[in-house]
Order: sequence, then structure tokens, then C-alpha cells
Amino acid sequence: MSGFERLTIEEARTLTRSELLPRIEQEQKYWYERIRRSRMQPGDDEAFKTFNKILHAAADLDRTRADTEALLQSRPLDKDYWRTPLGELGVL
Repeated sequence: MSGFERLTIEEARTLTRSELLPRIEQEQKYWYERIRRSRMQPGDDEAFKTFNKILHAAADLDRTRADTEALLQSRPLDKDYWRTPLGELGVL
């Protein structure tokens, strides 16, 4: 994976969900390949926990429910969800 850099909490706070999604997908492939090939090394567990924390903050399941309800009730969706950095939203 050339050019691959692991996400940090500090960096994730400065990015919007739209900016994070491609990075999350790239890092997710990295981790699943390491796990699948049994190539986890000492120290990887903390980095993997950090990645999962970012992933769960970006993929907010409560928000998915709220958006579904808004769509069903013909209410507008909150565009800030995708356009505002996670740190400004207080998510991370």
C-alpha cells in the first residue's frame, strides 16, 4: 500500500466524514489484510483500537436511524453531518 498512512485521532478531528470515508476504507483494507494473514505485531493492537474508535465515530449508527426517520417523515437531513470536521461536531 504505497502512500498509506494510519489515521490518528488528532487528524480525524480535523476531517469531515466525506474526507474520512476514503481514508477509513483504505485503512480498513490494511487491517483486515494483516489480520487475515496473521501478521499482527506487538503494538498493532493499540493502533487497531485507534482505527476502530475513528471508524465508530465516523459511522454513527444513531445518526443512521435519525436520517432514516427524517427521510420517512419528509424532513430535511442535516448537511453538517458530512461537511463539518468531527472535532467541531464534538464527536472525537
